[in-house]
Amino acid sequence: MQIPYPQECAVDAMTFTLQNRCNKTIWPGIQASGGQPLLMEGGLELKPLQSRNITAPKGWSGRFWGRTGCMFNAYGLGTCSTGDCGSGIYCSGAGGEPPASLAEFTLDSPVDFYDVSLLDGYNLPLSIIPQDDSGICPTVGCETDLNQHCPSNLLVRGDHGQIVACKSACTAFQSPEYCCSGQFQTPNRCKPNKYSQYFKRSCPTSFTYAYDDSSSTFTCRETDYMIRCNNTIWPGIQPSAGRPVLMEGGLELKPQESINVTAPLGWSGRFWGRSGCTFNSQGEGICATGDCGSGLYCKGAGGQPPASLAEFTLESPMDFYDVSLVDGYNLPLSVLPYDDSHVCPSVRCDTDLNLNCPENLRVKGDHGETVACKSGCTAFQSDEYCCTGKFENPNTCKPTKYSEYFKHACPRAYSYAFDDGSSTFTCREANYMIVFC
Repeated sequence: MQIPYPQECAVDAMTFTLQNRCNKTIWPGIQASGGQPLLMEGGLELKPLQSRNITAPKGWSGRFWGRTGCMFNAYGLGTCSTGDCGSGIYCSGAGGEPPASLAEFTLDSPVDFYDVSLLDGYNLPLSIIPQDDSGICPTVGCETDLNQHCPSNLLVRGDHGQIVACKSACTAFQSPEYCCSGQFQTPNRCKPNKYSQYFKRSCPTSFTYAYDDSSSTFTCRETDYMIRCNNTIWPGIQPSAGRPVLMEGGLELKPQESINVTAPLGWSGRFWGRSGCTFNSQGEGICATGDCGSGLYCKGAGGQPPASLAEFTLESPMDFYDVSLVDGYNLPLSVLPYDDSHVCPSVRCDTDLNLNCPENLRVKGDHGETVACKSGCTAFQSDEYCCTGKFENPNTCKPTKYSEYFKHACPRAYSYAFDDGSSTFTCREANYMIVFC
């Protein structure tokens, strides 16, 4: 579930947009803090790709969560497999039963505070997506499916044995050490544990234990918020020299669709998303962004900048991977490793950089809309921005105001040629999910 949060719509009101990007129906629950008004009677249904706007007064505070596996009758009575609030489809002020992924807000106090919390455990991927004029309010999310590798003693199973949620250690064991209670109720005594660290490694911007504030609570002012990527995209795949072409170098992905692509050990290359494509029945055509010049199947050709890139070098002797904006940006892009050790970090650029792209870097579509954001190198072709000539080494090639725009919004992404220290990641014996939008 995504909460592209909130949009200022009047002097005395704000609007949250709830979007279901899952491939199944979910039932969001809403619980207001004490003294705050109830929104939408505390619950609603969202079908796949459906969105709903919810108006909240300024100063509102509370939480949202997604419920799954619900069965309600014509009167709204029933129960849910996860996140159940005990009162049917309309939670009417009640909270959800843990484990449940939470989006928490305190608005206009005097800034907005927001976080994604796994203190009550995890049941669904969840993101909060602010969009502000400065471009510096970060997206916060846990988009990894933590149920897949949930420790066995935290698992919650459904009626058919499937894993439906992952408990927090506090919920599972009810001990002061894990609940930060009793003698552990201060930051000095309550520390991360192996279970909270499982959540933190996969979802580094999420709250994972009671005193996780410094890395997991975010603030913003005067924001607009957005809904992203309900459109078909056309991934391109380019291997490095001497490596095999995968999937003929291109494919189509409809919203919420996924496809497995098998690469041999030792493969290296890049993936990117193409947008605004028109192809005929023979696969001939062009794309508005990321076009490779050879139709649907790129056949070894690369994408025309600007394009967000996911880059891999496998088994060398470890896997190296990154999200690169060195060639500019066209779509949100994430790399999510699935490894047995659970220590390999996700790399994300979830923010829509087109919205606040500097004017002299913008690429416009046929209707005047911004469809991509160039890098400084692509836009100006100068040694300073391209790290060439006298700027071709790390001592002389430094971040610029344009690369810093990318870096502020997507701190783990490559933003200029010598950005290795904060933007190249390694892993062993992992599979990878590449998420567009």
